[in-house]
Amino acid sequence: MPLPSSSIYVPKKPIYLAAIGARTGVGLTAESSAAAVRAGISAISEHPNFIDQLGEPMRLVRDALLEPDVKLADRMTELAVSALLQLPQIDGTADRPLNSLLVVCTPEPRPGLPAKIAETVGAAISQRLRRTNLRVQSLAQGHAAGLVGFGLAAKALDEGRADVAAVVGVDSYHDINTLGWMDETGQLKSEVNRDGFFPGEGAGACLLVRADVAKALRLTPLARLTAISTALETITINSEEVCVGEGLSAAFLGLAPVVEAANQQITDTYCDLNGQRYRSEELVYSAMRANHLFAPEVETTHPADCWGDVGASSGPLFVSLALAASQKGYCRGSRAALWAGSGTGRRAVALLDFPAANPEAA
Repeated sequence: MPLPSSSIYVPKKPIYLAAIGARTGVGLTAESSAAAVRAGISAISEHPNFIDQLGEPMRLVRDALLEPDVKLADRMTELAVSALLQLPQIDGTADRPLNSLLVVCTPEPRPGLPAKIAETVGAAISQRLRRTNLRVQSLAQGHAAGLVGFGLAAKALDEGRADVAAVVGVDSYHDINTLGWMDETGQLKSEVNRDGFFPGEGAGACLLVRADVAKALRLTPLARLTAISTALETITINSEEVCVGEGLSAAFLGLAPVVEAANQQITDTYCDLNGQRYRSEELVYSAMRANHLFAPEVETTHPADCWGDVGASSGPLFVSLALAASQKGYCRGSRAALWAGSGTGRRAVALLDFPAANPEAA
């Protein structure tokens, strides 16, 4: 049977990563979070209040500064604002006001998550940042949301509908109703749920710009966003059927024209593997189909064993890991693929090239 169709967006104009911000259970900045993951530091610990089915403390990753009783929407707002404030606050000049876009990426609906959480967090962020020229777009698509958000931002920049675009992904599982549901359905890792995962919380923010804006604002390009490919997996993690990775395969293979045209294979990947067997098996099938896109020495990084499963913040947070690896010289090469899969089937892969090309030469 043929694979599902994929949708790939390749910007017509160079789109650059100009700044990053992050806040995770292992660091309050992008730099500290990446350093902790590189060192293999794990923040998985017992929650002081939440108990699982066996009467044991639930194990998860908590933000270092937020109190355990802070409500979910407030947690997510605080995390997102903290990451966004690490980006340069760009307002333009009197003769050139900038058209700014903010893409807010949040979890898919689940027990314990307030309704319309993306809109709620987006509105709270706008109020906290006090930005009147900021257009906000919300995207509640789970793990893949941040990578899908990169595509939306790149398209807006490419078409001139925005001069600068910030993509922020934020997630937190820290609600007793959410964790209780996870425990009952075998998703929360414990002594009885060995196929579960350790939930985390965090936020990642990325500033994307066109080459002309980077030059005008004297921003140093950190990487080039080369392509974003998405597809839909019909056999989701809650299905009784066996998933053979058709959706993820389609998303990877959607990048084939870009990879083959440049004759430059993917050398580093960053993904949301979290200990669940479904995700691991999905990757095995997908890697076999798309093996020719990857360099023989490809390195795969899955940081959930350090900062927990960070859900909708995955994509932007993976950028911080890829950038640190490139800048500090421990990456395998100059082309990285970031990929993630949402519970309802959305699969997304973003292709980043390091080091960034000089925008003056673009």
